Order: sequence, then C-alpha cells, then structure tokens
Amino acid sequence: MVKYDLEKVSRLQLTEERKELIVKQALREEREIIVEQALLLIDEVYVNLPLKRARNAIDPVQRLKLLKYRLADMDELSFQKEMLSTFMELRDLHTMYTPPAPYSGMWFELPFLIEEFYEGNERQYMVSHLNGEFENSSFKRGVIITHWNGIPMERAVELNAERTYGSNRHASRARGLESMTNRSSSRLLIPDEEWVDLRYITDRQEEQEIRLNWEVWGLPPEDKPEEKARKQSDVAFVNCLGIDWETESIRQIKKARYAPAKGENREEHFENDFVWKIIKTSHGEFGHIRIHTFMIYNVEQFIDDLIGVLEYLPQKGLIIDVRGNGGGYIMAGEMMLQLFTPKKIEPERFQFLNTPTTLKLASWPWQDSIRRSIETGAVYSQGFPIMTGYFDDYSYQLNQYGQKYKEPVLLITDALCYSTTDMFAAGFQDHEIGPILGTSGNTGAGGANVWEYDSFYNDLDLKPLPQGGSFRLAVRRSTRVGQRIGFPLEDFGVVPDYIHNMTKNDLLKDNVDLFEHAASILAAMTEEYV
Repeated sequence: MVKYDLEKVSRLQLTEERKELIVKQALREEREIIVEQALLLIDEVYVNLPLKRARNAIDPVQRLKLLKYRLADMDELSFQKEMLSTFMELRDLHTMYTPPAPYSGMWFELPFLIEEFYEGNERQYMVSHLNGEFENSSFKRGVIITHWNGIPMERAVELNAERTYGSNRHASRARGLESMTNRSSSRLLIPDEEWVDLRYITDRQEEQEIRLNWEVWGLPPEDKPEEKARKQSDVAFVNCLGIDWETESIRQIKKARYAPAKGENREEHFENDFVWKIIKTSHGEFGHIRIHTFMIYNVEQFIDDLIGVLEYLPQKGLIIDVRGNGGGYIMAGEMMLQLFTPKKIEPERFQFLNTPTTLKLASWPWQDSIRRSIETGAVYSQGFPIMTGYFDDYSYQLNQYGQKYKEPVLLITDALCYSTTDMFAAGFQDHEIGPILGTSGNTGAGGANVWEYDSFYNDLDLKPLPQGGSFRLAVRRSTRVGQRIGFPLEDFGVVPDYIHNMTKNDLLKDNVDLFEHAASILAAMTEEYV
C-alpha cells in the first residue's frame, strides 16, 4: 500500500494549484457526461429504483436533472459531493458513483478497530484491535471509548451511520461503526477532521484522552479486489457477482493490519478461503467454519475443501459463521447449501427492470420476457437462476454433491453480511437447513447482482467516464424461494431466529459467549433428534 500525507490531501480543495487542476480536469462538458450517463443508468437500468423510491421517498432522477441544470454554478468539490450524495440516498452498496482521482483510491485509517458490546441493556464501545505499529502506555486493546471529538460515542456512531449506504437501520448502524476508523475516499471523499480526540476508560477505570491523526493509504491497482475479478477470463464469474467491493477491500486491509499470522492460533486451520476449528463449550465439542468472503475463483476446489473438513469435524453439530462477509461469486454461496441438507436446492431467481435499455444488456431468456413486457406492462422481467445460459442444468450443479454433513447446523450472521452472503443466508433459511443466530437484527440486505460500468458501457454505446471515474450498478434483483417465494432481499435482508448481543468476553476471548449460545441451540436440536 502507498501512504499519503493527509495534510496535503485535505488542502487539495483550497490551494491555487488545486484550482488550476480543476480547470484542466473538470470542465463542464465532462461533468455533463457524468450526469447524463448517471441519468440513463438510474432511470433505465437500476433494478431497485421502484423499491428505493417507495421505501426512501426519493427521486434520484429529478435530482440528477437539477444537478445538470446547476453545473455552471458549482465548483469541483461541490459537484463530486452532490454526485456521491445522490447515490448514497439510494442506500444500496451495489450502486455507486466512483469519483475520479484524486478523490478515489484512498483509504483513511486510524490505528485501531472498534466493536460494540453489551453490559445488560447498555451498549458500549471497545477498542478490539490495535495496529501492531501503534504504541501507547494506556490506549490499549480493551479500553472503552466514551466520547469521539467531544460527542458521546453512541451519538457519534448514529451520526456516522447517517452518512453510510446501509439499506436498513441495522446495516446503517453496523457500517457507521465500522467506518469510524476506516473510510474510503470513494464513498466519503476526505474526512472533515484531520485528527480525532478520544476520551476513554482504561482497564484501571481511569479516564484518559488521546488525539490521533488520520493516516491516508492508497491501494495499488493490482491489489484492488475488483481489478483481480476483472482479470478473470470467465465471463460468467464477472457478470454473476453479488458483492460490496468496499467491504471486500476493508476486509483485506484488516487482514493485513490485524489478523494473526498463520499458525499463531493452533486451533484454527486455514484452507481455501475459509478457516475452521473445533470449539469446546459446556455443551460439548462442535465444529466451526468461518467464511470471510465468497470471492472464490475456484468453486469446485472450495466445495471439495469444505467436504474434506466436514469429514474431520465433530459429528455433533456445526456452526457456520459468515459475519462480515461482503459477498462474492453467487454460485459459490448457492452451491455450498447442498452440503447441509437432504433437500433439493432451489436457486434464487433474478430479474431485470423492463426497459429498452435492459433489453440490450439482457441475454436469453430474460430478453424474451422483457420484450413481452411491452404488452403486459410488467415492471420486472421473469426471474431466472443467475447461471442460466452458462450451464445446461444449473440445478444439477447445485445438487451434484448432495448432503455431506447430517448433524444439526447453525448459521451466525450480522448486519455486515451482504449480497451473496445475504443470498446464502436466505437459502439456508428458505430450505430450512437450520436456525440462524444473528448478532444484528437482520443481514445487510443486498439483494442484487452487481455489474461494473466498464463491463457493459460498450453494449449501450456509452463513453468511458472522464478522468477515470466509474459507476457500479445493481442490474438484476434477487427474490427468495420456498415459503418466501418472490419476496425481495433488498432492504429487508434475512431476519435471524435468535439474537445474541455481543459481550465483553466475546470481544476479548474469541467469541466465547457467542459460541456458548450457539452450542446451546445445537445441543437442544440434538436432543430433539434423539
């Protein structure tokens, strides 16, 4: 990663040098191209527009029309902020405007992570991880942060949540908390402050204060997860993703900054894109599989690795943990379900918005459905499985391995589970595989297939955006199966069967209370089977 000088970054909007750069890089004609293409994509391609208009009481099309009218009176920074704000009010992590350099490609970080926990009904905020390069005699892992720039921490998180793309209350709050210490310039441009003042309570119950500066980092293009995906020669992979790219980037940054080295924790065993271990609880030993991402480039190998691990784990009960998983390849999530149930897996259905523009983008059989909508007046096309057209029988792919683990299975989710992970959780629930234990009131509620602008603008005879800007868009929405057939995932997510409020012990002692709660549910299920 490349480190930047935050003071210079924050002055970009003020200096004469920056003003000259604006004149050269952001002419009105370039801004018009950006707004006109945003109008087309939102009005004609964005599949969740009817839902977002209804649920959020917004009109992004009219807002973009007004922006185009007012371009002559706007400076560069104001224009970029208005574009980001227009997309943010959609509350859809799949659908974003990426500003050009120097606004995009930078990450603003503080040298620690914050997580919430409960003592009784009171929510508190703990420093759960520290960057190994940071040293301070009193600001250590386990301290409780009470104030952020003079604002009580609870309120500070609420205010930050209002600036996120979370599609519901739980998702906004989770992303507001996460972005307290790790922010993408592609979403929030630059922080309003160059440093933060924190008040915290030490393990000796002493009240202390500290000032910490934001650090600015840039991911080289070759390290960006979306760039790695674009290099895949498999068109089916690129066009069949359900992912929040920013969450995937943050995951990789956290892994580099805070994850223990391989082998440091002997209980964990690292395999293909997941970790596993055997956990000991008062209810006995259970298997635990943590899946951090579904950005899996070899699905068959992933499934084979899972099968190998399942044979080794205790045959008393299994915990699948997908907290913080921002999604990935939809097929990976759907194929995994078969390993845990004797039922035949039914894939989710995906629909386009019915417009002349989506007719140009869609493949068979969606094209036929969109053409018929001229006569029927339907808002959406018929729904088909995501891999329709890539496999003669996608249903076979989802059921070819069959059930491999026959004991009770429980799924742990949180509000950062997004997109493919939403779909995996929905499939887990819709096929009645087992109970879901959530540390939040629902999953992140990303129910769509996301496409990158450069993968389809040629099909619509559009132009590349000036100065390297871009869009990403929810193009096909997903709907559930089983007893919830036809119900959308977007905005609603998956509601768990049980809720676990994270404890101080969970944060300091490797989720000990969370696993004990999960084990108690599994143990009760085992007794029922007997």
